[in-house]
Amino acid sequence: MTVVAAAAALPATPERAGEPAVLLGVDVVEVARLARAVERGGEAFARHVTTEAERGLTCEAAAFSVKECLIKAVGGRAPGFAWHDFEAVTGAPAAWAGRLLDEAAAELAAATGAALDGSAAYALHGASRDAALRRLRPPRDAAVAGAARWGSGGGLFVALAIVYVDRKESARCPR
Repeated sequence: MTVVAAAAALPATPERAGEPAVLLGVDVVEVARLARAVERGGEAFARHVTTEAERGLTCEAAAFSVKECLIKAVGGRAPGFAWHDFEAVTGAPAAWAGRLLDEAAAELAAATGAALDGSAAYALHGASRDAALRRLRPPRDAAVAGAARWGSGGGLFVALAIVYVDRKESARCPR
């Protein structure tokens, strides 16, 4: 079984205070292993991992893998964690975040041979949002959001997610 996982944080430092902070998570898993988990869990798995609002936006396998990436990005399962802390939403990430995600997805696709053609924006709630805010250290009442790309190829399912604060937009749209 091949499973690779990584997480990185690039929070803004005083020297880069004008730049947005970004947290990154990656999940690479064998397609067959992920399919078995989804099949074994059935409808209960779908309800456990996805919210009612997001069930039509992504499949359960993508939702699980992307949420694993988001968990890694915020630093793990914080006390009080729930799978519903991350919810796929309609709409697009901030333009700069979308460009960053596309660039990282292209590099990950080249490295794994998987076509990362699925995508969604994510809202963060609860303990996971709080964990992201602690790591990102944004201005008060800042907007925190997520975005992901995923796909498969060569027997692997690959997902990439970012969690970010857009400092320019945060004052206008607190969450």
